[in-house]
Amino acid sequence: MDELKEQRTDRYSVEIDEDGYPVEEELYDEPQQEKPKKKSLLRKLLIRLIAVCAVVLLIELGILLYTGQIWFNEPRKKDYPVRGPIMDDGGGEIYWSKFPKQNIQMCYLRATKSTDSADKSFEKNWAASKGSGMPVGALHIFSLRASGKEQAENFLSAVGDLTGRLTPAVEVSPNIIEKIFSHGVNEVGSDLREFVDTVKQSCGVTPIIKCSSYAYDKYIRGEFSDCMIWYESLFSEPDGDVDWTFWEYTSRYRLESFDNSKKYLHMSVYRHSEKDFEKLIITPKDT
Repeated sequence: MDELKEQRTDRYSVEIDEDGYPVEEELYDEPQQEKPKKKSLLRKLLIRLIAVCAVVLLIELGILLYTGQIWFNEPRKKDYPVRGPIMDDGGGEIYWSKFPKQNIQMCYLRATKSTDSADKSFEKNWAASKGSGMPVGALHIFSLRASGKEQAENFLSAVGDLTGRLTPAVEVSPNIIEKIFSHGVNEVGSDLREFVDTVKQSCGVTPIIKCSSYAYDKYIRGEFSDCMIWYESLFSEPDGDVDWTFWEYTSRYRLESFDNSKKYLHMSVYRHSEKDFEKLIITPKDT
């Protein structure tokens, strides 16, 4: 019994210091085992490889988009049988006989800009197009800071007789400078109306208005219902609330039908049938 009592006393005894206070036992933290690494070297290499491949693919996609080899919204031939480019002096001489071989059914030439500027290659290409059999129209670049009537007179003096030509067009696509320093909305609208009416009085048909989404919303929507709309939309078909007749779907198209075949062109399609498209050719009774 004495031995058992002594064992119990030893088991529960507490060491006392010289002042009579119990001595606290030192606690030792058990060494922690190192956790295994979450990402192995192979996994890191794989992630880096995927990241590099993604960057390369994005660069390749950017190059293909920039060079016009692919785009997001190419209209199908069966849906839009009539298509064609806008040409200017940057392309040089046009070889009209090559156009039909490249799925081109129409063409517009930039003729004039503002009140006193004319495209350098227009006169030559305009004259050569007359016997090509290709429906060709003339386009004026509208200035937001000039008289509409004077711009119309500049355009009409350059194009001459429009019989047998496509309905003329006027482009309203202001750059950043024009957006900042243009006339007020009402004044621009009045100038554009003056241009439209002057051209219509001369050739007997109402010109088509080619416009960016910015110009359409600011100057044209609800004000020019008598004009066909040529709408610029490079990433998708124009919105359903835009009553468009022509649609510019890319500005980076290449053809081999003119001197400078490396030049990128603006390409557009006509919304309706080929038979309806023929109605856009000006006849003697229109003038």
